[in-house]
Formats: sequence, C-alpha cells, structure tokens
Amino acid sequence: MLGIQTDALDTAGGVFMTVVALGSAWLGGLAVLRPHRPLRPIVGPVWVARTWGLAYVLLGIGMAGKMTTMLAGKEPAWPMAVLYWAAGPLMIFSMTAAGVSQWRARSRADGAVSGRHGRHK
Repeated sequence: MLGIQTDALDTAGGVFMTVVALGSAWLGGLAVLRPHRPLRPIVGPVWVARTWGLAYVLLGIGMAGKMTTMLAGKEPAWPMAVLYWAAGPLMIFSMTAAGVSQWRARSRADGAVSGRHGRHK
C-alpha cells in the first residue's frame, strides 16, 4: 500500500501546521470582511487590505488541505498547488502596495510639515 508513513512527531507537526493554516485563513477572513480595520502589518487603502486578506485565506485553505491529506496518508491534490500559486503573488503584491502607500503617506506628511519654507537646496 502506497502512502505517506508518519510517526508521532510528524503527526504532531502536521496537526500544528493545520491549526496554523486555519488561523491564517481566519485572520485573512477578518481582513477581507473588515478592511477598514486591518491588522497591523497591512496599512493602506481598502483594496490592499482585502488583497492581503484574500491571499492569507487562500494560503490557509491550501495549507490546511495539504496537511489534512498528508495526515490521511494520501498525496495532496493539484488544487492545493493552484491555491499556493495564487496566494503567493497576491501576498507579494499586497505587501508591496502597502509599503508604497505608507511611503507616499510619509512623503506627503513631510511636505505638509515643511510648509511654505520648504527644504533648503
């Protein structure tokens, strides 16, 4: 019989990763449902918070599915890989967009503080 053979330590690790994956999906769901109050790492426009949340939901679902199938002794199905491939670029894009948004907000705030006496060149 083919399948993944696990010992107690592998099983404990798989259960832990499943719990982490479900937590990731839950936190992502909060960001999708409440984009005006995003978690601390993501600050920026509403669409950035929703994109970040969607990425974490996809990543959590994919990871939980993969770990659950591995704990059952089966090979993970191809939809898990598709979820990973979709979540990765979304996460990178949302982190980059949040960084750019924060940078622009700081540069606008610096311009407002210097006022009409601008920076000396």
